[in-house]
Amino acid sequence: MAVVSPTFDPGAVSRLPDPLPALRDLQEHDRIHWSPRYKAWLVTRYDDVRAGLHDPRMTPGRAMPDPNVFEPGFREVFADYRRLLDPFMLFRDPPDHTRLRGLVNRGFTPSAIEGLRPRVAAFVEELLAAMPKSGTFDFVPAFAYPLPARVIAELIGVPESILEDLKRWSDGFATSTAGTGEDLFRRAAIATSEMGAYLHDFIANRRKNPGQAIIDTLIDARDGQDRLSTDEIAANLILFLVAGHETTTNLLSNGLRTMLRNPAVLEDLRANLDDQALVRNTVDEMLRYDGALFMSMRVALQSFDWHGRSIEAGQRVFLYHLSANRDPRQFEEPDRFDIRRKDASRHIAFGYGIHFCLGAPLARLEVEVALPALLRRYPDLALVDEAVAWKTNFVLRGPTSLMLRA
Repeated sequence: MAVVSPTFDPGAVSRLPDPLPALRDLQEHDRIHWSPRYKAWLVTRYDDVRAGLHDPRMTPGRAMPDPNVFEPGFREVFADYRRLLDPFMLFRDPPDHTRLRGLVNRGFTPSAIEGLRPRVAAFVEELLAAMPKSGTFDFVPAFAYPLPARVIAELIGVPESILEDLKRWSDGFATSTAGTGEDLFRRAAIATSEMGAYLHDFIANRRKNPGQAIIDTLIDARDGQDRLSTDEIAANLILFLVAGHETTTNLLSNGLRTMLRNPAVLEDLRANLDDQALVRNTVDEMLRYDGALFMSMRVALQSFDWHGRSIEAGQRVFLYHLSANRDPRQFEEPDRFDIRRKDASRHIAFGYGIHFCLGAPLARLEVEVALPALLRRYPDLALVDEAVAWKTNFVLRGPTSLMLRA
C-alpha cells in the first residue's frame, strides 16, 4: 500500500490547476487522512463524503476564538462578527436549523425562483450587449460576477447600487475560509460587520416600506407565534448575498473553462442549444466535474471510529466534494467531461441532507439561461491561456480571472 505524504497541504491543493491527482492519492490509499498541519481529517471518497454531510455526530458549526484573545480595539468588531454568524442556517444543527430553514424557505419557493427567469434572461442580454464582440476580455468581471450578483440583489430586494460594496464585503468575508490567523479573521470580521450594519438599516426601512422581494417575505414569515428576529434575517441575508453570487460566479467560470477545453463536447452542445434537457444535464455535469464547492468543513461533536480512524470530539473534518464527484467507484470514467452522462445528477456539488444548498435551483436557473445565450453570442469563443490563477479559498474553487478570445 502506498504511503500518503504527511505534508499534504489542503491549502495548496485548493489552488492547483488540477487538484485531482493529489486528492485521488488520498482516495485510493488513505480514505480518512489525518493532516498534522491543519489538525483535520480529510475525507475524499463519494460514499464517505455523502455520509459525512449528514452525520449527526458532526456539526457544520465553527469554533470561533474568544474576542478577548484580540487587542481591545478589535474585540468589539470581532464580537459583532461572532454575533452575526451565529444565526447562519449553514452553521446550525436541529432543532435550530429546522426552525430557521422552515421559515427562510418561505422566500425560496419554486415559483419565486422560476419567476426570476425573465429577469435573469434580461440581465444576461444586458451584460452580453456590454461585452466586446471580438478581441479578448476577462469573463469573471465582465459576466461571471455581475450576473449572479445582480440576480441575488433582485431576489432579495437590495438595490444594485450596493454591488461594488457587496464585492468588497464578500472578498473580505471569504478570507475566513482561506485559512486561519488573526489577519484573516480581521478582514472577515470588518467586512461582515459593515454588511451587517447596512442590512440592519435596510431591514428597518423595509419594515416601514415593504415591497415584494424575499426580504419582505422573511420579515413576514412566521409559524404560529414564531418568526425570524432581525439578527436572524440579517445573518441569513449575509449568507444569501455572499453564497448566492460567489458560488454561481465560480460555477460559470469553472464550467465554461471546462467546456472550452473539450471542443468535441462544446460542438455537441452548440448543435443542440434548444434541447433544454441536454442543457440541464450539461449544468449537472459542470457541477460534477468541477463545481464551485471544493469542500465542506465539519467539527466532531463526539469521539467515534470511522474506517479504522479514531475521530476525537472537537476535531475538524474536511469533506472534499470535488474528489467525491470524481470517484471512480461511483462514476464511470469520472475524469471524462460528458454532457450526456446519464448519472451526472448524482453529484453532491450542492451538498447532501438537511444542509443541501437552498440556492441550488437559482444557481441552476442562472447557468441554464446564461450558457446558451453566451455560446450563441460568441460562436468562436476560446481560452486565451490554459493557465489561470485560482482564488485563495479552502471551501470554494474558482479562478480570479478567465481571459477569453471572441
